[in-house]
Amino acid sequence: MASVSVFPFPLFLFHFVLLFLAGYGNGNHEKCPTSFDCGQFGSLHFPFTKPELQHCGFMTIYGCESPVKTIQLEKNGKPLLLTNVVQQENIITVFDLDLREHLKHRTCEVFNSNVTLPLNSPLASFHIKHNVTLFICNHDLHISTPNGFINHVCPDYDIFSHDLHGLPPPIIDQAFGSFTTCSILQLPCKNLTYTTDFSSFFCGEIDIEVQLSDDCDKCYNHKGGQCLVDNHNNFYCDTAETGSMLFNLELGLGLGGKVHYPFLQSLLKILGISSFAGLFIGFTGFLIIIWWLLKQHYKQKYAFSSIQLQSINSDAIDPSSDTDLESGRYFGIRLFSYEELEKATNNFDRSRELGNGGFSSIYYGKLQDGREVAVKRLYNHNYRRLEQFLNEVVIFTRLRHENLVSLHGCTSHHSRELLLVYEYVPNSTVSCHLHGKLANRHLLPWPIRMKIAIETAAALAYLHASEIIHCDVKTDNILLGNSFSIKVAGFGLSQLSLIHDTCVSTTPQGTPGYTDPESNQGTQLTSKSDVYSFGVVLIELISSLPAIEMSRHKEEIILANLAIKKIQKSTLWELVDPSLGFESDNEVRRMIVLVAELAFQCLQRDKELRPSIDEALEILRRIESGK
Repeated sequence: MASVSVFPFPLFLFHFVLLFLAGYGNGNHEKCPTSFDCGQFGSLHFPFTKPELQHCGFMTIYGCESPVKTIQLEKNGKPLLLTNVVQQENIITVFDLDLREHLKHRTCEVFNSNVTLPLNSPLASFHIKHNVTLFICNHDLHISTPNGFINHVCPDYDIFSHDLHGLPPPIIDQAFGSFTTCSILQLPCKNLTYTTDFSSFFCGEIDIEVQLSDDCDKCYNHKGGQCLVDNHNNFYCDTAETGSMLFNLELGLGLGGKVHYPFLQSLLKILGISSFAGLFIGFTGFLIIIWWLLKQHYKQKYAFSSIQLQSINSDAIDPSSDTDLESGRYFGIRLFSYEELEKATNNFDRSRELGNGGFSSIYYGKLQDGREVAVKRLYNHNYRRLEQFLNEVVIFTRLRHENLVSLHGCTSHHSRELLLVYEYVPNSTVSCHLHGKLANRHLLPWPIRMKIAIETAAALAYLHASEIIHCDVKTDNILLGNSFSIKVAGFGLSQLSLIHDTCVSTTPQGTPGYTDPESNQGTQLTSKSDVYSFGVVLIELISSLPAIEMSRHKEEIILANLAIKKIQKSTLWELVDPSLGFESDNEVRRMIVLVAELAFQCLQRDKELRPSIDEALEILRRIESGK
C-alpha cells in the first residue's frame, strides 16, 4: 500500500522540475514550435515560418490560411506567388507575375526584373537553382560580342548572355574581362538552350535553394536549438536546455551513465532512481506506440501512390522486352525520335512556341506526313518531369473524347529529351481570348462562351466516368478550335482515381486561383476539386477577368472570392463583362444569372455542397435550352 502512495509524489516533483527547466532554458526568446501548418504545402518547419513567428525562421510565408500564399525575398519587397515547397531540400518555387508578363510581350523590361535574394548571413545562403548570368553594358562602351556569348540588343543597352558548356576556362576568363564596366544580372531560366531570343529560355518561375550554414545546421538539426544572430550579426545557438537535460538524464538512467547536473544528482538521490527508470520505460513505451500508429496511418494513406508509381515505373521505365521500342510503339502509341521532332519544330524555333509555363513549353510542328502537331517539351530542371511524362502517356491510353486533345505519340524515356506529341489545336487558349494577347470581346459573345462551358463540362464528365481526375482545370488548359469547339489539355497533374476518388500525389496540385480551398488544409483533391476549378472557369467566362490578379484589392485578388462577394451582395452586374449584353439582352441576362448561380454552387468551400460535374453539365444544358 505504501509503495502505491509514494509513487505520485516523485512523479509530481519530476513534472515540476521539467517545468522549471523549461523556463530556465528559454532565455529571452519565445519558444518556437517544431512545425506549423501551411495549407496544401503541409507541415513546414525552420527555416520557413509564419508572420506571427518571424523570429522562428528567416523565410516568412504569408497567407498559409488562404489559397494564395506569397513570400517576400527582401524586407518590404514585392510579394511573389509561392507555388511549391520542398522542405527536405529547403527549396521554394516562386512565381514572378511581372516577369512573366514582360516575357510574354518580349520587351526589354525583362532586364529590369532582377531577382533580389536575401543577403547571405551567418544563418544561411540563398541561390537560384537554374539561372542565367547576364551582363548589361551601355551602348557607348562598344563591346563586341565575345566567343560563346549572345548579344540581346535593347534601346539603351547591350545585354550579353553566355553558355559556359564547352568553353575552356581561358576563354571564359577572357570574356569576363570584357565586362568589367558592365552591370551583372541573374534571371531564372527554364532550360539550357540559348538563342538570340531571350524570352525563349527565361521563365517567371524561380527555384530558390536555402543552404543553412554549418553552424546553423549543427544547431538546428543536431542539437535541436534555435539559430539566432546577436546585435553584432554574430551567430549563436539558443538550445532547448530542457530537452538537452532530459536527454542526458534518460541516457544516464538507461545506460548506467552519470547525470552531469549536481542539483539533478541530488534530486535523484531524494526521489530514487527506480521511480525515474520506471517512468522512463513507460514514457518510451508510449512513444513507441505513437510511432507505430503514425507509421500505420501514413502507410495506409500513401499505399496506393507507391503501388501506382511502382506499376508505372515497372512498365514504362524498365520494360521487360524491347518489342515495343523496336516496333515503334510505346503503351500502344507511336514512338518518335528526338531528331524527327526537332526537324518538325525547326529546331524548337522560338517563333513556333505556342505557350510555356514553369515546367514545359509547347511548340508548333509539322510532321513528314504533313500532319500539324503540338510538341510538349518538358524542361530538364523540372524534378517532376518523368512523373508528368508517364502520367500523360498512361492516362491517354484510356481516353477518347471529342473534347479532349489526342496524344499522337512521344519519345522514348531513353531519348535526349522527354517530348509528347499532341494534335494541334489552332485557335490558342480560352484564357488568351478572355484576358490575354488575343483578347477581343466581340470574338467571344455569350453563345460561344456558353458552348465553351458545356463542352468543358462534358469533357470533365467523361474523365470522371473514366476514373480520372484532371487536377488542373483552368482556362489555360482549354484550347479553342477554328469553330470554337474546345479541347481540354494539360494532363501532367492528372491522376487515376481508383481509390477513394482522390488525386493520390502527395505534392501540391493545381494552379493558384483555381485550387480547391480544402487542399489548403492538406486534404487530397477529389473529383469535386475539379468542380471547384470549373466554377472558377465559369466566372472567367462571365467576367473576362483572370483567376488571380495581384493588382486587385487584397480580398479580391482571387476571382472566386470576388465572385462570391458580388453574388452574395446581389451586385452580379458589377462582375459581368459589359460587352456580353447583360443590361440590354434579357435572354443573355437570364442565362448569365443562372450560370452565376451554378458557379456559386461549384465554389462552395465544403465539397459536399458542390454538384457533381454530371449535374453541372445537365444544368448548363437546361439553361442553354431555356428549360
